[in-house]
Amino acid sequence: MKVYFEQITIDGIDVDTAFEFDDFSSHITVENFNGKLYPIKNAYFLDGNVVFSVEDKCDRCAETFKKQFSERIQVEIVRNKINEEDEEEEIELSEEDLSYYTIIEDFIDIDEIVKEEVALLKPIKWLCSESCKGICPGCGADLNKEKCRCQGASVDPRFEILKKLKK
Repeated sequence: MKVYFEQITIDGIDVDTAFEFDDFSSHITVENFNGKLYPIKNAYFLDGNVVFSVEDKCDRCAETFKKQFSERIQVEIVRNKINEEDEEEEIELSEEDLSYYTIIEDFIDIDEIVKEEVALLKPIKWLCSESCKGICPGCGADLNKEKCRCQGASVDPRFEILKKLKK
């Protein structure tokens, strides 16, 4: 969803969008983003709620599952007109520059901003459930579905000497 700067009135503009995208191994569906884009001082402010679901593999058992989230997004957007002379010049960003989106086009791509924010909201550790037991490193059994098939506690023969240290 593209919103041109000329469309944004002093009272703001309502934005509503939905889309899907892939992020590394995840498939993310933005089921609904409903918000408002309005001008503030020399910038713009996007405020809204996003409902999205993520389909990915569990980090412990490798089973694919889907989970839904609902979060609030609030971002500041700054319009930056670049001269042709400035295009080739390298600019170092400060810590303050990372707290808002800089737009050089004549429009704001709402989908792109929501996509980046959702990617940041996605959990780092992805578990199908808090009680997920994972996969046995010895036999590869999914411990959520079956018992371990390992034949006792087999120790690598190179580590046998370490048993003596315990005594």
